[in-house]
Amino acid sequence: MSSRTGRVLVTGGAGFIGSSLTEELVKRGNKVIAIDIGKDPANLSRVLGKVNYINGDVRDRQLMKMVMSEHEFDGVVHLAAVSRVIWGEQDPDRCVDVNVKGTATVLEVASEMKCPPWIVFGSSREVYGEPSILPVREDHPKNAMNVYGRAKVEGEQLVRKYVRNCQSNGMNLRFSNTYGNERDILDRVIPNFILSALRGQPLNIHGGGQVFDFTHIDDVVGGILNATDYLRQKRERAECISEDVHLSTGKGTSLEELVRIISDSLGNMPEVVYSGGRKYDVENFVGDPTKAREVIGFSAKLLPHHGVPRTIKRFKEAFGL
Repeated sequence: MSSRTGRVLVTGGAGFIGSSLTEELVKRGNKVIAIDIGKDPANLSRVLGKVNYINGDVRDRQLMKMVMSEHEFDGVVHLAAVSRVIWGEQDPDRCVDVNVKGTATVLEVASEMKCPPWIVFGSSREVYGEPSILPVREDHPKNAMNVYGRAKVEGEQLVRKYVRNCQSNGMNLRFSNTYGNERDILDRVIPNFILSALRGQPLNIHGGGQVFDFTHIDDVVGGILNATDYLRQKRERAECISEDVHLSTGKGTSLEELVRIISDSLGNMPEVVYSGGRKYDVENFVGDPTKAREVIGFSAKLLPHHGVPRTIKRFKEAFGL
């Protein structure tokens, strides 16, 4: 079996990133099993006939054991999570239960396999909290300032422990403000701004002046694929590694600049309304992409001034606006 066509389990496989990744894995010839707590796999409609879709919860040890015992996975891309900072603040117990216990369950069951699979863990820039210096390198201190960020820190630690104990391979990929298609959570900043502008509604900025490293979904999926290839190659060479890597552009974009990009794309300036900031929100993040380039050969291709207009086009088509 070639290094690019293994059997892969994608948890959270019907979500925004998970479904986009699953499509690309199928195109490459991978056998994909996608598990997701959502009962509607509509995001996978293009590949449902080619994917083994399982509606289930990664916290269910019996289910995970059944899934992993039935399939000899080469690797696992673990994306299942309570995936928003605000949701973690609204229901911290559930966030910790899903993001920490769920990750622990996946890794514990994987460790019991005859040949423990490589692991890609979907982490986040939130592990750093408010960084002291930009751009942020992967060795920057971890001072998560919200429930979601702290849960991701614990998840990363579990992956490192798994690699040590199982003599396998793992990579914590730290995502940064991923955007780019209609499968996104629509009240996140870019889809919210785009839909509001298309509907002639005001754009609400909490605080103002924030700068983030907005990363297009096509780049993120490409980075994950690079990571899977890297881990497969290490496994074939009987090398055991654990890496923390950013998937980011290395370029910061302010929310105000984001509004201008949307305005230029639509040919009109939407109304902007400012409201108070939230104490659990990070204000600034730009990720240093050097390690991603050197370790997995990843460089983002779509900066916001190209990626946002492309996203606007997709939203117009998807929502009839």
